[in-house]
Amino acid sequence: MPTTQTKLSAFYAATGHLFMHMFAAIYFVIVLGIESAWQFSYAELIELWFIGSLLIGLGSIPSGWLSDRWSRSGMIAIMFLGLGVASIFCGLSDTKFLLMINLSILGLFCSIYHPAGISWVVNMSDNTGRALGFNNIFGGVGIGLGALSSGYLVNSYSWQAAFILPGILSVLLGIALTWHIYTNKISLHNKQSTKFSENPQRGDYIKIIIIMLISITCVGFTFQILQTSLPKVIDIRLTDLLSLDPAKIGLVVSSIYVISGLMNYVGGIAADRYSVKFIYAYGMLVQGILLVIFAGMDHTFLIVLALVIVAFNSSILPAENILLARFAPAEYQSMVYGIKFILSFSLGPLVVFLVSRSYALTGEFYYLYLTSGVFMSLLFFMILSLPAQKSTAINA
Repeated sequence: MPTTQTKLSAFYAATGHLFMHMFAAIYFVIVLGIESAWQFSYAELIELWFIGSLLIGLGSIPSGWLSDRWSRSGMIAIMFLGLGVASIFCGLSDTKFLLMINLSILGLFCSIYHPAGISWVVNMSDNTGRALGFNNIFGGVGIGLGALSSGYLVNSYSWQAAFILPGILSVLLGIALTWHIYTNKISLHNKQSTKFSENPQRGDYIKIIIIMLISITCVGFTFQILQTSLPKVIDIRLTDLLSLDPAKIGLVVSSIYVISGLMNYVGGIAADRYSVKFIYAYGMLVQGILLVIFAGMDHTFLIVLALVIVAFNSSILPAENILLARFAPAEYQSMVYGIKFILSFSLGPLVVFLVSRSYALTGEFYYLYLTSGVFMSLLFFMILSLPAQKSTAINA
């Protein structure tokens, strides 16, 4: 049976995942309220997140290094406190420049979670896929909750409240985790699992590195494109048809990410039982085909299709993280996850730029979805060429 320490660690790891993704996503709905309040264009305001989205990726390497050398649980406590304070200051911003600075700080603290949190989860459970799947659910829930809460708070109170209230809650969680570490209810020291001690042959490393770098980049690009543009594409294509406002758009986006987030657990169970390589490859292929269809869709089925695409994007993440744990040297595991997320989230500034330029030039995002779909489809063949797992502990 799980110990009290394991249960508490799982709680804070899951809640940290929720809060990280919530804070990384709330601006995409809050910006719709600022657009009205400040009378600036969407293109101008979405670009304020450029540095913040860049720092989510760039901060992953030092976060991973500190997690390996010091403490994964300690880094998560710092993340909760930093996210809360930064979000409160975002809500107190009264100029574009101040908002940009505070969003940048928010992005920097967001960078802590994945290198520290994913390594924490990987090393605390025997059923790694199930544990990762359960934890990953909360990433989707965080995006959904961020969209829902920010849409509600913007409509009912103000855009400032949509930053400040979640920020206060994050600070309280950071204080609670710090207390549990201080009282030894949660260990400050890192635990290292021996489950992933088998590394591939040296001759396979170059091929593995190239394939995983490309695949992680494409998965991250698809995730970022959808997270950034989905509220606006629903606004563009469905507002007149369904009489939507920011709160309703937030509810739609929230429902998509919460429901699809459950697929993480399904994907995690599958990753413990079946070939993680095939799960990863076929998940890519399905996303690619559906994105090509989604690119030109302009009726209510767009919401269903968005849900399915995001669900597949989520469900392959346990398989991806197990593949990385398999291939990474144990003493640099957090660093490897840091490299993964510097790739995934450093795409954020590029995506913000592409979304902004695409909207400014065409008023749409058709070519972004089409390009992403083509690349995801082609990756299917590359992933199938990854080396198989030799041991029977995890089928690959």
